[in-house]
Amino acid sequence: MKKHVLLTGEPGIGKTTICRKIIEHFMEKENVFGFYTEEVRSSNSRSSRIGFDVISIDGKNCFPLARLSSLCPQAHGPKVSKYTVNLEKFESNMISLLKNHTSSTSLCVIDEIGKMELFSHRFKAAVANLFESNHVILGTVPIYPLKFVDDLKKRDDVILFSITNSNRDEIIHDVIKSTGGILSEMKVVQ
Repeated sequence: MKKHVLLTGEPGIGKTTICRKIIEHFMEKENVFGFYTEEVRSSNSRSSRIGFDVISIDGKNCFPLARLSSLCPQAHGPKVSKYTVNLEKFESNMISLLKNHTSSTSLCVIDEIGKMELFSHRFKAAVANLFESNHVILGTVPIYPLKFVDDLKKRDDVILFSITNSNRDEIIHDVIKSTGGILSEMKVVQ
Protein backbone atom coordinates (compact mmCIF):
# COMPACT_ATOMS: atom_id res chain seq x y z
CA MET A 1 0.00 0.00 0.00
CA LYS A 2 1.33 3.43 -0.94
CA LYS A 3 1.61 5.62 2.12
CA HIS A 4 3.94 8.51 1.37
CA VAL A 5 4.47 11.11 -1.36
CA LEU A 6 7.85 12.51 -2.33
CA LEU A 7 8.48 15.37 -4.74
CA THR A 8 11.82 15.56 -6.51
CA GLY A 9 13.30 17.89 -9.07
CA GLU A 10 16.07 20.34 -9.78
CA PRO A 11 16.72 23.15 -7.25
CA GLY A 12 14.32 26.05 -7.80
CA ILE A 13 11.85 24.00 -9.88
CA GLY A 14 8.92 24.64 -7.49
CA LYS A 15 8.86 21.76 -4.99
CA THR A 16 8.30 24.07 -2.03
CA THR A 17 5.64 26.04 -3.91
CA ILE A 18 3.76 22.80 -4.60
CA CYS A 19 4.13 21.78 -0.95
CA ARG A 20 2.68 25.08 0.22
CA LYS A 21 -0.31 24.69 -2.12
CA ILE A 22 -0.92 21.19 -0.79
CA ILE A 23 -0.69 22.47 2.78
CA GLU A 24 -3.31 25.13 1.95
CA HIS A 25 -5.54 22.49 0.38
CA PHE A 26 -5.47 20.10 3.35
CA MET A 27 -5.04 22.53 6.27
CA GLU A 28 -8.75 22.86 7.08
CA LYS A 29 -9.62 19.19 6.44
CA GLU A 30 -6.71 17.35 8.03
CA ASN A 31 -4.26 17.55 10.89
CA VAL A 32 -1.11 18.86 9.18
CA PHE A 33 2.26 19.25 10.88
CA GLY A 34 5.92 19.59 9.93
CA PHE A 35 7.83 22.35 8.15
CA TYR A 36 8.82 23.90 4.87
CA THR A 37 11.93 25.82 3.90
CA GLU A 38 12.05 29.29 2.43
CA GLU A 39 14.80 31.24 0.77
CA VAL A 40 16.04 34.32 2.62
CA ARG A 41 16.90 37.23 0.37
CA SER A 42 18.95 40.32 1.11
CA SER A 43 17.12 43.61 1.31
CA ASN A 44 19.37 45.34 -1.19
CA SER A 45 18.23 46.14 -4.71
CA ARG A 46 19.71 42.95 -6.19
CA SER A 47 17.78 40.78 -3.73
CA SER A 48 20.27 37.93 -3.77
CA ARG A 49 19.76 34.75 -1.74
CA ILE A 50 21.62 34.82 1.56
CA GLY A 51 20.27 31.64 3.14
CA PHE A 52 17.36 29.42 4.06
CA ASP A 53 14.86 29.44 6.95
CA VAL A 54 12.71 26.63 8.31
CA ILE A 55 9.08 27.60 8.92
CA SER A 56 6.51 25.60 10.85
CA ILE A 57 3.32 24.65 9.02
CA ASP A 58 1.28 26.99 11.24
CA GLY A 59 3.75 29.82 10.56
CA LYS A 60 4.35 30.41 14.28
CA ASN A 61 7.98 29.26 14.29
CA CYS A 62 10.78 30.34 12.00
CA PHE A 63 14.48 29.72 12.44
CA PRO A 64 17.60 29.79 10.28
CA LEU A 65 18.75 26.62 8.56
CA ALA A 66 21.73 28.10 6.72
CA ARG A 67 23.34 31.42 5.82
CA LEU A 68 26.06 32.49 3.44
CA SER A 69 29.35 31.59 5.07
CA SER A 70 30.66 35.05 4.19
CA LEU A 71 27.93 36.64 6.36
CA CYS A 72 28.81 34.60 9.43
CA PRO A 73 32.56 33.85 9.34
CA GLN A 74 32.58 32.87 13.04
CA ALA A 75 29.77 30.35 12.57
CA HIS A 76 30.58 26.72 13.14
CA GLY A 77 28.73 24.08 11.25
CA PRO A 78 28.78 21.96 8.15
CA LYS A 79 29.22 23.70 4.83
CA VAL A 80 27.12 23.11 1.71
CA SER A 81 28.42 25.08 -1.24
CA LYS A 82 28.66 28.69 -0.02
CA TYR A 83 26.34 28.18 2.99
CA THR A 84 27.00 27.28 6.61
CA VAL A 85 24.33 25.07 8.16
CA ASN A 86 23.18 26.14 11.63
CA LEU A 87 22.94 22.57 12.86
CA GLU A 88 22.43 23.56 16.50
CA LYS A 89 19.37 25.73 15.75
CA PHE A 90 17.98 23.20 13.29
CA GLU A 91 18.25 20.30 15.73
CA SER A 92 16.90 22.23 18.70
CA ASN A 93 13.81 23.34 16.76
CA MET A 94 12.96 20.73 14.13
CA ILE A 95 12.26 17.86 16.51
CA SER A 96 9.28 19.72 18.00
CA LEU A 97 8.01 20.50 14.47
CA LEU A 98 8.08 16.82 13.54
CA LYS A 99 6.22 15.68 16.64
CA ASN A 100 2.51 15.31 16.28
CA HIS A 101 0.30 15.50 19.32
CA THR A 102 -2.36 13.14 18.06
CA SER A 103 -2.34 9.44 17.45
CA SER A 104 -4.66 9.62 14.46
CA THR A 105 -3.39 9.69 10.90
CA SER A 106 -2.03 13.10 9.98
CA LEU A 107 -0.22 14.69 7.08
CA CYS A 108 3.42 15.38 7.92
CA VAL A 109 5.16 17.82 5.59
CA ILE A 110 8.95 17.67 5.43
CA ASP A 111 10.36 20.21 3.00
CA GLU A 112 13.16 19.30 2.55
CA ILE A 113 14.98 16.04 3.17
CA GLY A 114 18.20 17.32 1.64
CA LYS A 115 21.92 17.60 2.14
CA MET A 116 21.76 20.45 4.67
CA GLU A 117 19.12 18.76 6.83
CA LEU A 118 20.80 15.35 6.64
CA PHE A 119 23.87 16.57 8.54
CA SER A 120 21.61 16.07 11.56
CA HIS A 121 21.52 12.49 12.80
CA ARG A 122 18.53 13.40 14.95
CA PHE A 123 16.68 14.59 11.83
CA LYS A 124 17.50 11.35 9.99
CA ALA A 125 16.19 9.32 12.92
CA ALA A 126 13.02 11.42 13.16
CA VAL A 127 12.35 11.02 9.42
CA ALA A 128 12.99 7.27 9.56
CA ASN A 129 10.56 6.95 12.49
CA LEU A 130 7.90 9.01 10.71
CA PHE A 131 8.13 6.79 7.63
CA GLU A 132 7.28 3.83 9.89
CA SER A 133 4.44 5.64 11.71
CA ASN A 134 0.73 5.90 10.88
CA HIS A 135 1.27 9.36 9.38
CA VAL A 136 1.30 10.21 5.69
CA ILE A 137 4.53 11.95 4.66
CA LEU A 138 4.63 14.64 1.99
CA GLY A 139 8.30 15.35 1.48
CA THR A 140 10.60 17.07 -0.95
CA VAL A 141 13.89 15.48 -1.90
CA PRO A 142 16.75 16.48 -4.19
CA ILE A 143 17.14 14.88 -7.58
CA TYR A 144 20.87 14.27 -7.07
CA PRO A 145 22.00 11.09 -5.29
CA LEU A 146 22.10 10.94 -1.48
CA LYS A 147 22.02 7.46 0.07
CA PHE A 148 19.39 8.22 2.72
CA VAL A 149 17.14 9.94 0.16
CA ASP A 150 17.71 7.23 -2.47
CA ASP A 151 16.60 4.62 0.08
CA LEU A 152 13.40 6.61 0.73
CA LYS A 153 12.72 6.95 -3.01
CA LYS A 154 13.01 3.15 -3.45
CA ARG A 155 10.52 2.26 -0.70
CA ASP A 156 7.50 0.25 -1.84
CA ASP A 157 5.16 2.57 0.08
CA VAL A 158 6.32 5.78 -1.68
CA ILE A 159 4.83 7.57 -4.68
CA LEU A 160 7.56 9.66 -6.32
CA PHE A 161 6.62 12.69 -8.42
CA SER A 162 9.32 14.27 -10.60
CA ILE A 163 8.71 18.00 -10.98
CA THR A 164 9.81 19.63 -14.24
CA ASN A 165 9.28 22.99 -15.92
CA SER A 166 6.74 21.40 -18.23
CA ASN A 167 4.62 19.67 -15.56
CA ARG A 168 4.93 21.78 -12.41
CA ASP A 169 1.68 23.70 -12.95
CA GLU A 170 -0.45 20.63 -13.69
CA ILE A 171 1.14 18.06 -11.38
CA ILE A 172 -0.30 19.74 -8.28
CA HIS A 173 -3.68 18.10 -9.01
CA ASP A 174 -2.10 14.63 -9.19
CA VAL A 175 -0.20 15.21 -5.95
CA ILE A 176 -3.36 16.41 -4.15
CA LYS A 177 -5.35 13.45 -5.48
CA SER A 178 -2.68 10.94 -4.42
CA THR A 179 -2.17 12.52 -1.00
CA GLY A 180 -5.92 12.74 -0.35
CA GLY A 181 -6.43 9.15 -1.43
CA ILE A 182 -3.68 7.91 0.87
CA LEU A 183 -5.08 9.89 3.82
CA SER A 184 -8.56 8.44 3.24
CA GLU A 185 -7.21 4.92 2.89
CA MET A 186 -5.08 5.21 6.02
CA LYS A 187 -8.07 6.34 8.09
CA VAL A 188 -10.08 3.29 6.95
CA VAL A 189 -7.22 0.98 7.91
CA GLN A 190 -7.12 2.43 11.45
